[in-house]
Amino acid sequence: MKIKTDFVTNSSSTCFVVMRKGEILLEDFIRAVGVTKDSKFYDIYVKLFELCNRRLEKYYDDMPGIYFTSENKKRIKKALKEGYDVYVGELHSDEDSVEIYFCCSQFLIKGDNFIIDGTTDVW
Repeated sequence: MKIKTDFVTNSSSTCFVVMRKGEILLEDFIRAVGVTKDSKFYDIYVKLFELCNRRLEKYYDDMPGIYFTSENKKRIKKALKEGYDVYVGELHSDEDSVEIYFCCSQFLIKGDNFIIDGTTDVW
């Protein structure tokens, strides 16, 4: 029998949904979360903006391996009806501290032409 004695990790991930009309601009995102450039949290939200724009997969009904709450499904259905493009992304708990924080948290960010729904949080 072998016993692992060095670092062991239990990595997890969670999904979020991006509903948007056109591209999401950084300044619109920052305005939606309510921080300013001189805020101590500005860099954290710039990082979240970057995370919410990478490796997005186009949403389709009943995506395998992804759980959506009834509220998620309502927001998605409404967004599709209103002409939004809908994408799904993931955050991982074995990355940098900002990604870990948002992976383990719930968030809902609404801008003029977008909604980022990170309320599933079922990791």
